[in-house]
Amino acid sequence: MFVWFTLGVLIVLFFNCMTALFNPAYRRGEGVKWGLVIFTVIMFSLVTVYTATKDHILSICYIDNREFPHYGPWGYHEAHGYTAIFIVARAAFNLNNWLADGFLVSSSSTAMTTHSCA
Repeated sequence: MFVWFTLGVLIVLFFNCMTALFNPAYRRGEGVKWGLVIFTVIMFSLVTVYTATKDHILSICYIDNREFPHYGPWGYHEAHGYTAIFIVARAAFNLNNWLADGFLVSSSSTAMTTHSCA
């Protein structure tokens, strides 16, 4: 149930962002900012990969291996933490966070240069 809720929220936010990027009322005479469109699609793709793999990992750990020796699901998570699906989830999460941080840094540096008091 929670999986479908999180994916639904993710999809609604993505389409709201894309609507805002393509809406001519928000562009102030400029064209479509294709860099932001591509950036939004990449971030949506990465967060979708992370959400899908993490939900699959949780179902493997807590449903299929709830009786795993040495601490149950957490023991399974620790014992198999370096398999491909775990690495894909971690990589998608970290790459998405780096992209978000880079976007914040670039937008704040742009705001600082355009609104300087000098």
